[in-house]
Amino acid sequence: MATDQSTSPSQLSNDLDSLRKRLQGRSLTLAELMQALKERGSAMLLVLLALPFCVIAIPGLSTPFGIAICVMGASLLIGHEPWLPRFVMRQRLSSVWLNQLLTGATTVARRIEKFVHPRLEFLHNGPGMRRLIGLAIVIAGLALMLPLPIPFSNSIPSFAILLLAIGMMEKDGFCVLLGHLTAIATWIFIGCTSALAIAGFQWFLDFFLAQT
Repeated sequence: MATDQSTSPSQLSNDLDSLRKRLQGRSLTLAELMQALKERGSAMLLVLLALPFCVIAIPGLSTPFGIAICVMGASLLIGHEPWLPRFVMRQRLSSVWLNQLLTGATTVARRIEKFVHPRLEFLHNGPGMRRLIGLAIVIAGLALMLPLPIPFSNSIPSFAILLLAIGMMEKDGFCVLLGHLTAIATWIFIGCTSALAIAGFQWFLDFFLAQT
């Protein structure tokens, strides 16, 4: 059992690095990428969609990526495998962007392989748990797709999606739990920062009107 726990995350990083080397110089559609990822396909696609926003906000991409993530989460919520419309799956990723994406995913996988391993099975494979994961992905995806001028409003939901997807792939219930908590924290953060922004604007407006 201990051997399986130590090798599972390592296999993920090795798979990604092997795929990156195999695909160098090639562009793929999302459908082709999903097929290349084999049994990790749908969950790994969630990781690749969320990963770019974990580091930096990318103007113009958070909304379409957030919509795609919401659709995949909704598929889980209704009891199906993560799914995207055919026209989305036909979108082609350039060889440069695909290489950067797989390089980043490999780096993340190597960083987490020390603490991600199969545990707390009931949190990722218990009755209704897949649907609950789908709901959390939808909640995080909705936050990601909002064009909010708030620092970290993209990175926090992206980390939630990352944790949930990796938890599913690696059968790590603790990772799934962290994903749920991060998804909830996303909306708490957005609510608090929005309330502070509104209060600050109101104070500034009152101050300005008092001076005139």
